Amino acid sequence: MKRTLALTLILLSSLFFPLLASAENIRAYVSDFTVSGGDSADLKTTLKRLMSSRLSGDGLVTVETAAEADVVISGSYTMLGKMFSLDATAKNAQGKQLAAAYEQGESIDALIPAVGKISSKLKGEIVKQYPQAAAPAAAPLQSPAFVTKAPASEIVRSEAGAGWASQRIAGAKSAIASWGTEEMIIADADALYLYKKGDKLALLGQAALPQHQKLLGIDAIGPDQEGKVLAFVTLMDREAPSSRVYSIQNGTLKAVAQDLPYMFRALAPYGGKKQLFAQEMGRSDDYYGDVFEASFVDGKVKLANPIKMPRFANIFNFNLFRDRSGKSFLTCFNDSGYLLVYADGDEIWRSSEKFGGTETYFQRRDIENERTTGTPFRTRFIDQRITVTDKGEVIVPQNAGFFVLGNARSYSRYSMVDFAWNGSTLEELWRTKPSQNYLADYDFNQKSREMVLMEVTQKTGLGGKGGSLVRILRAE
Repeated sequence: MKRTLALTLILLSSLFFPLLASAENIRAYVSDFTVSGGDSADLKTTLKRLMSSRLSGDGLVTVETAAEADVVISGSYTMLGKMFSLDATAKNAQGKQLAAAYEQGESIDALIPAVGKISSKLKGEIVKQYPQAAAPAAAPLQSPAFVTKAPASEIVRSEAGAGWASQRIAGAKSAIASWGTEEMIIADADALYLYKKGDKLALLGQAALPQHQKLLGIDAIGPDQEGKVLAFVTLMDREAPSSRVYSIQNGTLKAVAQDLPYMFRALAPYGGKKQLFAQEMGRSDDYYGDVFEASFVDGKVKLANPIKMPRFANIFNFNLFRDRSGKSFLTCFNDSGYLLVYADGDEIWRSSEKFGGTETYFQRRDIENERTTGTPFRTRFIDQRITVTDKGEVIVPQNAGFFVLGNARSYSRYSMVDFAWNGSTLEELWRTKPSQNYLADYDFNQKSREMVLMEVTQKTGLGGKGGSLVRILRAE
């Protein structure tokens, strides 16, 4: 009888103590923000979601309704010209104001940091008035028989080493290309910059880009026997590609072709030699027809060996790999950022997480859907590169901290993730430690297994032009 009573008390304790612990939390409800001068349909829910995620933790949890909350948080967003003001207040269940905070900024890029600052201020004031939240929660009683520990192989992930990082580079850069030497080419909306890696990056030369054209990406092939590298720069002139080719030799950049009607990408299918690919743009199709192997001969682009693209795949977001038996697969991102695998044109696998993600996009007229979308243009974001190594691994970036408002995207951190095909799924092998920056672009050197990463350390706005750095990590 005593033994039965003791077991009963232990079981009741295991249920009761977690309830005591959760009772120590402050329950907060974030209401929809009021919006003036912005896209209210998107901002109301977006600001609520951002505020809720940043308030949670340190003794405070968010709840779904005001009726179950100890604290109700409301806020407003006001835009005047390019400036915005973000205000928020916290009140208890009786309507007494507990805290208030505001932030302002000069562009949409400053909105996410403003939400973070306001939530931090509110949380600090709220917790002060609920002392029980600052005390550590009572630990639940557990019988040793119910405690299980996951095997180390299931919870430990190897990470790439610290690697090499450049000095801060002025401006928010958007593209990078390398070719296995100490040189690399970096680009922003205004120009191409040729750098050489040493203790720091040394600028060797630069070439201005047309002001009326939009940069989508840069890719490099070479060096050839003479040491010459060709850089293929994908540009949009209003609604059509108007790309250029530059020759890089002896530390100089020289334009050798322009106004080319192709979008370019250099990649290494099956982890082999890096090759150049090209795709055209149609009048109504953003990515028209097949992707072709391309070469640049006597000042002209020649196309050969077309690759039929399945649904979602395009010049910027695909690669090819083989399994151990030699069977070929195509992998790409879909429009929502999920990683897909195709076999014989059919989708056979889809990731549960989103990967890739960039802030680079182009726009084209879309009069037919203007009534539905509310805008005469449609926006297409460029996808991140997918790398296949000589070992058959698939490496992809994962930008996170995602914020979207209309056609504006903003990411705040990223990791590189490595997969291997096990016959039925892409299984994660490792991922790098998250970097607190946005990954704009990257390249991969097959021989050294080095990832050359273009990070944006500061976005444009707030009176500045932003900043970037190049990081090089080895994929072990």
